[in-house]
Amino acid sequence: MANYRKYFSIPFCLLIVAVIINVIAAAPRVTIHLIGDSTMADKPLDDNPERGWGQLFPLFFTQDVRIINYARNGRSTKSFIDQGLWDEVHNNLRPGDYLFIQFGHNDAKKSDTIRYAEAHTNYRSNLVKYITEAHQKDATPVLITPVNRRKFSETGEFFDQHGDYPKVVRELASEYNVPLIDLHASSMHYLSALGPEKSEALFLRAPAGVYKRCPEGKSDNTHFNRYGAIQICKLVIDAMQPINLPIVKYLKEGPELSDIGIGKVVGLDYFYNHEFRDGRQYHYIWEDRENSGFYELGNLYENTGAFISEVKEAPTAAVLEKLSVYIIVDPDTPKETAEPNYISPAAIKNITKWVRSGGVLVLLANDKGNAEFEHFNHLAQKFGIRFNEVSLNRVENKNYNMAKFDDLPDHPLFENLSKIYMKEVASLTLSGKARPILNSDGNIIIAMSEYGNGVVLAIGDPWFYNEYIDDRRLPADFENFQAAKNFVNWSLNHARVVRDMITGYQRSRRGK
Repeated sequence: MANYRKYFSIPFCLLIVAVIINVIAAAPRVTIHLIGDSTMADKPLDDNPERGWGQLFPLFFTQDVRIINYARNGRSTKSFIDQGLWDEVHNNLRPGDYLFIQFGHNDAKKSDTIRYAEAHTNYRSNLVKYITEAHQKDATPVLITPVNRRKFSETGEFFDQHGDYPKVVRELASEYNVPLIDLHASSMHYLSALGPEKSEALFLRAPAGVYKRCPEGKSDNTHFNRYGAIQICKLVIDAMQPINLPIVKYLKEGPELSDIGIGKVVGLDYFYNHEFRDGRQYHYIWEDRENSGFYELGNLYENTGAFISEVKEAPTAAVLEKLSVYIIVDPDTPKETAEPNYISPAAIKNITKWVRSGGVLVLLANDKGNAEFEHFNHLAQKFGIRFNEVSLNRVENKNYNMAKFDDLPDHPLFENLSKIYMKEVASLTLSGKARPILNSDGNIIIAMSEYGNGVVLAIGDPWFYNEYIDDRRLPADFENFQAAKNFVNWSLNHARVVRDMITGYQRSRRGK
């Protein structure tokens, strides 16, 4: 018989146990699956004023909760099943998961045979299917009555447009002993209290020629802007408290909103940083919610009223004139992209002219071997900055303090901070009017350069990616999240307004 003990030594076994413990600790404690229609669905981020409330829902939970939003535009209880979307959700349900269910807007469309589901028959039976099949997976279904559309009479009286659909949801919650979030009732009360004028600030209002995603304009009383979606999230969360859903223990304070970004557009480069995986662009982009994405940074910008934009082409004068802030991060090497887009002399000319006229340029490099330096430095040196091909603050295992900075200068970027984290950093060499902001052990880590009416900020690391600005990895004593908020405020305080915004929306953000 084989002697297996030589393979399973005590150190080896301890290593296996440690790995298992780390895997368990890293896994989300609970998953919430969202199914519903366009009022809940994720919307494109790129210069788009529309948001579904499910898209903003994760902002109210700690990283202990994973939220997967399956809601889709135009879906009803019927089409969600017929088109195979429910099969996907059902296959992914696990014991202990939650299933939040909100339909009704499209079920009521009698002329549409693909979506129509009469309230007391098909709509009811479809909801029963979701409830029973979730229970079979030992998941917890949560019924949500449809959120209200905005409609008032000439005298200011609110009109309910959902007929018997909310009533059926309430009846099923009682019959099947399912938690109920009566969003229909709470949104009716909320919109009625706001009245015709103030309630308009929650809904989609897009004038022609302003937004990339709706260039011809769009206006309706069903779909929300970001501010409106956040308010609906709050209604959902307020309803979770009295029904004692266990997941309320994972709630956190929602986003801090301000007005400093009103009329400003933050463009993130997708042209020089152009990496793909599984057919989709990833790595330091707005949509990427994984560790290396800028999704959390995009949320911080949007919390100020600014709009985020994807710069998918070379920065021409026409592209740049629509931006307040332009961020270029980690340009590709041939190792990352077969045919990288290098920063050209024409692009450098356009960018320098734009900065001189008042643009805010943010240059985020990476360490040696992980970014393209030659052409990136051709641009940076126009402002007296050069990125050095080095890799400082390398971290062994999880010894995070090897990459700490705790001797921070008196600068708005570090206001109210005592300790930040930045690993594997390229240092900077400065000339001309460029001046250092953060030094460490004789190396310049962050610098800025005023150029005409504009300003350039250079950092030798992508720094603001998800992994290190939310609570998914760093120990609590590192303050990278606050550093990211400081960066957002700093860049927007220096940025110019490039578009006229809707005054009603702006008033709503100020609570007027």
